[in-house]
Amino acid sequence: MNKLINALNIIGMCGLLACHSKTVERKESGKLSPVYDQNVTPKKQNNKLEHVAQLTFVEYLDDGDYFQILANKGDSTFSFINETDTARNLNRGDQIQVVWKNDMVTIPGDNESEMPAKLILSIKKTGDGPVTSFRKTYDKKIKYTWSTDEEFTSSYLNKIYLLMEYYLTQTKNPSLQAAIKNRQELTYSIESAERNGQHYRVIGIAPVGPNGRNIVQWLYLGEENGRIYEYNLAENKLVVFN
Repeated sequence: MNKLINALNIIGMCGLLACHSKTVERKESGKLSPVYDQNVTPKKQNNKLEHVAQLTFVEYLDDGDYFQILANKGDSTFSFINETDTARNLNRGDQIQVVWKNDMVTIPGDNESEMPAKLILSIKKTGDGPVTSFRKTYDKKIKYTWSTDEEFTSSYLNKIYLLMEYYLTQTKNPSLQAAIKNRQELTYSIESAERNGQHYRVIGIAPVGPNGRNIVQWLYLGEENGRIYEYNLAENKLVVFN
């Protein structure tokens, strides 16, 4: 699985849709041509063509006109219209089985034009991912702060939080690994910075000990390319985290 697919970017269909409307408009005409995706299994049920796949959950996307779910299978990323998973209790990396159909949705504000979309019919969790396991074993909330000069929405802060949770399940930093193993309190700061003409969100992660907090890992989140970088202090360079 590609690690740390950027939680801040809305890809594909999301960029085409404006905000606020949440209703899917379906078109059940005989003109729809079923699309057979790689690594998925089409099946007939109730005379309608459906698709089934075992996938890895990435994230919920709620910033556009339609609630969506992103999921991976190998190097392929799938975007689904989600009116089914109202519990919203999946975590990044969880294994899921998705049943969907290919249909059309209306793009608001674009002369009611339509575009293809995958509409979820059912979804169920089939296995815990690293974040779910992390929450069970670490069992603490991660604290965070940000500069008073910054104004972040609650949804943006939540995206960062989920990203940091996932990062901590993948980090090779020995200080962070030890802190997690010992269930030591962790905190991170959020600020903005320019580097080589590029704008980044800079995250400083620190275990909290008897003598206070000491940042042991800096991360740079690329605002333009959506990549996650670890800062290499010794060489003063950014290393893509993958």
